[in-house]
Amino acid sequence: MNLQAASPSLVPAIGARRPRIAFIDALKPREISFLRDIIAFLEADYDIRFVHSRQEAALVEAISWADIVWLEWCLEPAVWATNKYNMRAHGKKVVVRLHSTEVIDGTMPHKVKWDRVDHLIFVSEDIRDELLKQMPDLPRRVDCSVIANGIDCDRFTPGDTPGDPHRIAWVGDVAMKKNPMLALQILRRLVDRNAGYHLHVAGEPNCPRTARYLRHLIDTLELRPYITFYGRIPDIETWYRDKGVLLSTTLYESFGMNIGEAMASGCWPVVHNFPGAA
Repeated sequence: MNLQAASPSLVPAIGARRPRIAFIDALKPREISFLRDIIAFLEADYDIRFVHSRQEAALVEAISWADIVWLEWCLEPAVWATNKYNMRAHGKKVVVRLHSTEVIDGTMPHKVKWDRVDHLIFVSEDIRDELLKQMPDLPRRVDCSVIANGIDCDRFTPGDTPGDPHRIAWVGDVAMKKNPMLALQILRRLVDRNAGYHLHVAGEPNCPRTARYLRHLIDTLELRPYITFYGRIPDIETWYRDKGVLLSTTLYESFGMNIGEAMASGCWPVVHNFPGAA
């Protein structure tokens, strides 16, 4: 689809109307996107569209409609959009926000046309430094900032009574990169000392291989009475309040939203010393 054909003027005259932002998040739907709080803050002053798609027609429609295009994650849509269209030449502002998976697990940042991007946002200094090791000239090609993710401390608050330190929260995709195997080893050591410890897992396995291995390890370590899987929790802020500890065993996080949200909810953080954790 041709962008000019989709919207001949490309940027309709703003005039008296509110400016428009298209948030494009190819990985996460709106209800679990890291953009939720940003959208909630901006929607009082901007018209907003949230696009959770990799389909070209949906992306073209959003780009044509918007005055500002925010590409969450530096992945295929960011590469496609910046290579196919020079949005800046048509008066649009273009923002890319980069997390960790794009740098640690892929090469997409190398394929973006950065001279067609107004601003690149990193969520931590560590992930910025990792990318600049690969692309030391990047700051000369695009304006860059480190802006940490925000935690909504009105939403995430401690309960009326402190959480039980024996009730341990583990939150996130149950994936190899989150290192749930270490969490099970830790739980076994804790239960050997005190059978009152219990691991509460908010998340779902992202592949059958991981799920099968964890079932095997749970049975081998005789941990079934001491672990509960809840799947995805829509009201995670309430779920945290009776937990006393947040255990993070991940191999790497660029920020770690679950750590910040759990701390705001009154949990003590116990964090594996991954690169950049300190």
